[in-house]
Amino acid sequence: MLILSFTEFVNVFKDIALSVAAVTTATVAILGLKSWSKELKGKAEFEVGRALILSTYKLRDELKYARSPWMSGYEFPEDYQLNFINRTPEIEANAYAHVYRNRWRPVAKAVQEFEAQALEGEALWGKSIRDKTNEMKQCARNLQVSIGLFIDDKADGGESFRNDPAFGKSIKSDIWATHDDENQLTIKISNAVQALEDEIRPHLKRS
Repeated sequence: MLILSFTEFVNVFKDIALSVAAVTTATVAILGLKSWSKELKGKAEFEVGRALILSTYKLRDELKYARSPWMSGYEFPEDYQLNFINRTPEIEANAYAHVYRNRWRPVAKAVQEFEAQALEGEALWGKSIRDKTNEMKQCARNLQVSIGLFIDDKADGGESFRNDPAFGKSIKSDIWATHDDENQLTIKISNAVQALEDEIRPHLKRS
């Protein structure tokens, strides 16, 4: 039977205690690392989510301004306002191109910022957020195309819309925002914003 001396017993006890301490330290370190990693992820999601939702609202507001049905005389070129009599289709088209070129600049800037934030969101949340940001970008593209078609109709003396009134009504509905239940682009923008809010807000609340 092995009998340990007091000194040997103390040494064995110290070895056991050191081993336990090492395991405890390692466990605490691992748990601390996991907690820190989770905290960093939560912070990243909060910052990306906040930036993305703000850029969404900015794009929404710029689209709304660009689609305003009310046009101030100051938005048109100076020579257009003075020339009431000899307004040819070309003059009309150039005048409205001038208006919408200026209105589109803030939209283009908002789209650029939105796309940058959308990429950050996709890096964190993948396809689910990409599909929703694509819907918002599609709204901007639809407006841009409709503005071009509206100006083309002006250059054609209104002939395109006269030949296809339903098409003309659809294009005007795109470029002139209304808040009724029938304006399809207004509804699409509203739905796209709502979908992004639903996707992002849980990440903001967790943080």
